[in-house]
Amino acid sequence: MATQTASSHRAPAGAAPAARLRAPVRRRWWADAVGVVVWATSLVVVALWVSNGGVQALVAGTGAALSSLGRLLGLVSSDFLLLQVLAMARIPWVERPLGQDKITRWHRLLGFTSVNLMLAHAVAIALGYAALAQTGFWAELWSLITTAPGMLLATAGTALFILIAVTSVRAARRRLKYESWHLLHLYAYLGAGLALPHQLWTGTDFLSSPVATAYWWTLYAVALAAVLVYRVAIPLRTSWRQRLTVSHVVAEAPGVVSVYISGRRLAHLPVAAGQFFVWRFRTGSGWTRGHPLSLSAAPTSGVLRITAGTRGDDGERIAQIAPGTRVLIEGPYGRLTPDLRTRPRLVVFGSGLGIAPLLALLQDAAAVPGAAARPATLVRRIRDGEQQPLQGDIDRLVAAGSLWVLDLVGPRSRSGTPWLPEHLGHVSGPDAVRLLVPDLADCDLYVCGAGPWVEAVASDLRVAGVPADALHVEQFTW
Repeated sequence: MATQTASSHRAPAGAAPAARLRAPVRRRWWADAVGVVVWATSLVVVALWVSNGGVQALVAGTGAALSSLGRLLGLVSSDFLLLQVLAMARIPWVERPLGQDKITRWHRLLGFTSVNLMLAHAVAIALGYAALAQTGFWAELWSLITTAPGMLLATAGTALFILIAVTSVRAARRRLKYESWHLLHLYAYLGAGLALPHQLWTGTDFLSSPVATAYWWTLYAVALAAVLVYRVAIPLRTSWRQRLTVSHVVAEAPGVVSVYISGRRLAHLPVAAGQFFVWRFRTGSGWTRGHPLSLSAAPTSGVLRITAGTRGDDGERIAQIAPGTRVLIEGPYGRLTPDLRTRPRLVVFGSGLGIAPLLALLQDAAAVPGAAARPATLVRRIRDGEQQPLQGDIDRLVAAGSLWVLDLVGPRSRSGTPWLPEHLGHVSGPDAVRLLVPDLADCDLYVCGAGPWVEAVASDLRVAGVPADALHVEQFTW
């Protein structure tokens, strides 16, 4: 079923002892509070529309009904758009309890929904005005765009949102570099700004009452402040305080390197094993591009380590970074952290460079007194027998008696569950889980890797009976 790996590897010579870092305690109840806020804003928007005669207009004739419906669609679209901007702001007390996977799903759902509602709003308003003025749809639409205050700006903003939505479809994303896709996504901020004048100049629901005006101004101000504070000000302050620089770069395996990063006052950096930062290396053209990379070793007050592939976007530049290069960071992000554990045993499932944050977790667990008495288990998916990244760190954990490694080697199964190798295609996913982890009820399980692989593993773990509070998942998907 699997092979057990064990070998020894000496620790790097001259490694200075350093204290482990841990993130602040997570306030778990925020996850429920965030959901309440999302529903509350939607209810407020509908209530403001009702108070401005929205329901009465629905029975006042075709033109009035379409115009009222268009207003409602536009209001809900604006609300979802601002919630989407807040999701992009990576507010710590939202991101930490929810996790990037859930926020990304919400972001996509709100994003596509807001764009569809925005288009429906434009069509309904044009149809309503055309019915009231007894003109054609296209003539009325053109008249609105060219004569209504702020509509040209709103049209440009709508075009930007359509571009972002189209490039966010999975088929399109696969053809784009991460940096190009991320740059296009930043235009969402510009689109929101272009839409604001139209809403404030011609949007009766924005100006119908002091309450409505205060609500919408407040929502826009909160969204803008969140972006400026959490995406600009705090990352710049953190980077300035920590003064991070590249210490050295080490080749880990073909096409994989580890970057060691040092800095001052690292003990004050609130980060835990399993988390990631967005890194910017100030060298060469394109240094402003951000790279979301997990820590591949348990963070200490002495050094941080990340591991990246050199075959992907910007990989060659990262592999050739010179020691002393300044580093800017955003974060930390991610909830794949040790404080989620509630059970005595630790099992991690990883594939590819999804091993990186899992290794940091394993190192953190091995530092706990008595770890050798209850060794963790690493279930590692390997396509072939080539040199694996971070193997030396894994060997050291095995030699210390704090880790068992179960390697699943071979091409992907095409007949059975896709997270198993082909020669095990006859074994069902839930059965494979129970064979690999006999004491499943006593384990916290962490899963990290590429999206489809992670989804397949997580699905089989749930079918095998793993409860939600014992399963912790993060995907390498953008």
